[in-house]
Amino acid sequence: TTMTSPSPSSSSSSSEKDTTTTTTTYHHAGDGDAEWEKQAQRKRESVNALIPPEWRLSHIPSRDEQRDATSYIRQFLTQREIDITEGMDAYDLVSLLQGGKISSVEVTKAFCHRAALGHQLTNCLLEIFFEDALKHAQEHDDYIAKYGKSTLPLFGLPVSLKDQCHVPGVETTMGYVGWIGTFEGKHGTGKEKKFSSEIVRELRQAGAVLFCKTSVPQTLMAAESFNNIMGYVWNPKNRLLSAGGSSGGEGALIGMRGSPLGFGSDIGGSIRIPAAFNGLYGLRPSHGRFPYQGMANSMDGQNTVHSVIGPIAPSARGLKLAAKAILQQEPWYHDPNVVQLPWRDEIEKSVLDIIASATPSSSSSSSSSSSPSSSENNSKNNNNNNKEGGGLCFGIIRDSRVVTPQ
Repeated sequence: TTMTSPSPSSSSSSSEKDTTTTTTTYHHAGDGDAEWEKQAQRKRESVNALIPPEWRLSHIPSRDEQRDATSYIRQFLTQREIDITEGMDAYDLVSLLQGGKISSVEVTKAFCHRAALGHQLTNCLLEIFFEDALKHAQEHDDYIAKYGKSTLPLFGLPVSLKDQCHVPGVETTMGYVGWIGTFEGKHGTGKEKKFSSEIVRELRQAGAVLFCKTSVPQTLMAAESFNNIMGYVWNPKNRLLSAGGSSGGEGALIGMRGSPLGFGSDIGGSIRIPAAFNGLYGLRPSHGRFPYQGMANSMDGQNTVHSVIGPIAPSARGLKLAAKAILQQEPWYHDPNVVQLPWRDEIEKSVLDIIASATPSSSSSSSSSSSPSSSENNSKNNNNNNKEGGGLCFGIIRDSRVVTPQ
């Protein structure tokens, strides 16, 4: 497929008409086209055909006509679907799902619906398996009906995956036309649509309901996401801008609340860039923290700077939920590269205690303005706290002095 529009400019003013970025259009393969173009078109059409007819948009506005996809898709959702997808993060949803206070089928269907709508405006998905997800969600509801509650850390929660993850029954192309109908570009391996990445097995073991895989740039090593199967992944807040990369599909999907929690991968920013571009939280863990075994990649054997897998979510506690859920599965017994290091609540508490102790209280702040002596005491206290580690400090650079983002 080809596109009529180039990569978007991150510095275009909202008041200016950008004549080079019109509606994304695809070149439909014809008799005179190369076979790869026809193959890409067939694959794209087969994926989009998996969107239920009642969720398909009859009219897709141009990007100039409708820049913000997030607000646009709300008109096609019920109030209940909006409450589920916008009103609760992954932590809230799991708390309700574990006790049977909300149905996994209802939650999964709400996110599938929102993901389907968002994809039609941003090209964020590469694989759709909503029907399979709803079957798994029903199994979770049946479990609650029988036993009343569950302690699985991600019980009944819909989770999206970057298209590096091998999910049984689902193809993995990673945006390569040459990988369509193969296992990582190889024919006749017996692994096609049967192999599972270790992270997939562990997420399901933790109770997650997997429902889609998200788009990537072919080769992965890019800070924006474009491939010849699905096209360019647009930012859901402004469809004239990029969703980032290489986990750009995850960034766009979660940014428009089409998923409560997702997993991307990162070498030099592939989780962090989409998280920043879409107003999300992303965690790029150290190498060996989470299982990477069985992931598809473009550079097998490249060990200089390791690619790692990590979560992306709308909230910081969503990342913590995901990290604890994976580590509870003891991944070091299944992936030898994972360090045997469980989640340590006492270490987390000790860090939080240092931060709390270094934060001046409101009473000390008010007393510091009342007398010079109290000001001296507070200064001494702050110095002592700084010796213990001090508070967290962040520096923010608004722009690079070359490009000014919107």
